[in-house]
Amino acid sequence: MLAETMRNRILRRGLCLLGIVLLMAFAPVVALADDDGQNLVDPTQRADNSFIYDTTIESLFEQSSLYENRTVQVTGEVIGDRINASGEPGYCWITLTATDSEDKSSISVLLSDEQANQIDRYGKYGVTGTILQVRGIYHQSCNEHDGLPDIHATNSSVVTRGIDHPDAFNINEFVPGLVAIFLGFVLMGIFYFARERTR
Repeated sequence: MLAETMRNRILRRGLCLLGIVLLMAFAPVVALADDDGQNLVDPTQRADNSFIYDTTIESLFEQSSLYENRTVQVTGEVIGDRINASGEPGYCWITLTATDSEDKSSISVLLSDEQANQIDRYGKYGVTGTILQVRGIYHQSCNEHDGLPDIHATNSSVVTRGIDHPDAFNINEFVPGLVAIFLGFVLMGIFYFARERTR
């Protein structure tokens, strides 16, 4: 009886130890699976940029001195047009604006033509531009580009493709106008009829 109890204790302890070992072995895999890739090591990151500020476009202007000459990562909608950078062949300018509808912040980004070729749509009326994530050096007042705030991109990736929003024909929008025209013809008829009777 005593030997059986001892055997059961040893068996229970062994199973617990095996469970702990398995849990420790699979914990990193589970952590990576739940991570969604946000904290994984980026092999393209340069050694001198050991810290990246993942921030918003609005924060760049609210805390400019904090981000000055540092590597930042922002996400925004590409709007306007692509403009070739004068005196810098192979580079162009784009404008990124905040994706939050209440935030109207925007920033100019200098990136290579190859990176800009990822952009399929530029935001304007009836078009939602490509949502782009850009990483690069932020300058509060760039000496190379007329003292304007900008980001010199080192990496860029598409978060969401652009979308066209064509105007849909809706007959209901014409009903008030058609009613007004009809009433105008009726009133004109009444006026003409009343004038003829007074002759």
